[in-house]
Amino acid sequence: MKSDTIQFYTINLASFFSQLAIAMINLTLVYHLRYHYDLPSAMIGLAAAMSPTSYLLSCLVKGRLPSNLRPRHAIMLSLAGMGTSILVLLSVHNLAVTYLCLFLYGMWMSFLWPHVEEWFSRGKEGEALSRAANGFNVSWSLGVAISSYLAGLLIERSTILAFLVSISFFVVVFVGIWVVSILVPAIRMVPGETTHIETSQLSDRSTPLRFYAWIGIVVLYGGMSIILTIFPLYAHEELLLRESHVGLLLLIRGITSCISFYLLGRFSFWHFKKSLIFLVQALFALLCFSALRFSSLLFYGIFFLLFGVLFSFAYTQSIFHGSSGAIRRSERMIIHEILLTIGIILGSVGGGWFYQKFGFTNVLLAVGTLGAIAVGGELIISIYIRTRIRYNGA
Repeated sequence: MKSDTIQFYTINLASFFSQLAIAMINLTLVYHLRYHYDLPSAMIGLAAAMSPTSYLLSCLVKGRLPSNLRPRHAIMLSLAGMGTSILVLLSVHNLAVTYLCLFLYGMWMSFLWPHVEEWFSRGKEGEALSRAANGFNVSWSLGVAISSYLAGLLIERSTILAFLVSISFFVVVFVGIWVVSILVPAIRMVPGETTHIETSQLSDRSTPLRFYAWIGIVVLYGGMSIILTIFPLYAHEELLLRESHVGLLLLIRGITSCISFYLLGRFSFWHFKKSLIFLVQALFALLCFSALRFSSLLFYGIFFLLFGVLFSFAYTQSIFHGSSGAIRRSERMIIHEILLTIGIILGSVGGGWFYQKFGFTNVLLAVGTLGAIAVGGELIISIYIRTRIRYNGA
C-alpha cells in the first residue's frame, strides 16, 4: 500500500536525521567538556554517562505510559525535549547545569527509540520483520557514519557550531513528521500500542535466543561507548591525531556497520542461529586482544572496520530475536534499549576511569576479557540447558 511505503520512509528518514544529530552531540560533548571546562577523562566519562543513565532510568520507571501514546506524538515530544535540553546547555556556562541538561536530554530520548522500533516492527514476523529492521538499521547507522566526520569538521571550527547544527536536525525531523501526519491520514491514525493489542488477536511466540543476543548487545555497546567517548581523548592526547582524523576513523566504522546492516537485511542465514550469536561475541573479544599493540592510523582503521561488522551483527541479532514473536514489542524494545544503555554506561564510566588510571591498552584488555568471560558463560549455560533437555526427554 502507498501509505505503508510512506510510513517506511518516514520512519527511516526520522531515524537517520535523529541519529545523525544524537551521534554528533555525543562526539561534540567530549571535546566541549575538555575545551570549555578542562575536565579530566574520568569526569568526561561520567558526564557522557549522564544521559544514558537518565535514559535507562526513564525506560525503567515510566511503565506503560508511552504505550498509550501514538508513535508520532512520542517521537515529536522526544525531539522537542532533546533539542531544548542541548540549547540550554549551550546558553549557560555552568558545570552543574550542564550535567542537569544531559540528564534531561537522556530522559527525553527515552520517548524516541522504543517507539520507533515498536512502530516499524508492529505486525511483522520473519522476512518482513527482517526487512523492516534492515531499513531502520541502515538509516540510523548511516546517520552515525556521516555524523562522525561531519562533527569532526565542525568541532575544529567550534563545538557550539556543532551543537547548533545538531539541534537543527531535530527541528527538521519534528517538522517533517508533523507535515507527513497532516498529508497522510493513515499515518495520522496509527494507534498507540495498547489500542493495537486490544483490537488484534495475538499470541506470544518468543524465542529464548533473545537472552544470548541481549548479553551480546551489552558487551558490544560497552565497546562502542569506549570507541566514541574514550578513544577520541586517547587519539588527541597520545596519538596526536586531529579531530577530523578521529572523525574519519569513526566514519570507517559507521560505513562498515551501515553496509553490514544492509547485507544482514538481505539474507536470513543468521536467523535463529545460536552459534552465530556466540561467534560474534568471541570475535569481538579476540579483536580487542589483537588491538593491544596497535599504534598506527592504518591498524586502527582496520580495527574500526572489523568492529563495525561485529557491532552490526550483535545489534541486529538483539533487535530481531528480541521482537520476534512478541506481543508487547515496545516492552521488548525497551529491554533492548536498557541493555545497550547499560553497555554505554559501563563503557563510558568504566572506560574513562580505566583510561585515566591504566591507559588505553588496559582498557582494551579489560573489555576483551569481559567479552571472553561473557561468551564462555553463555556456552556453559547453553550446554547445561541442552543436557537437561536431553536428560528430561530420556
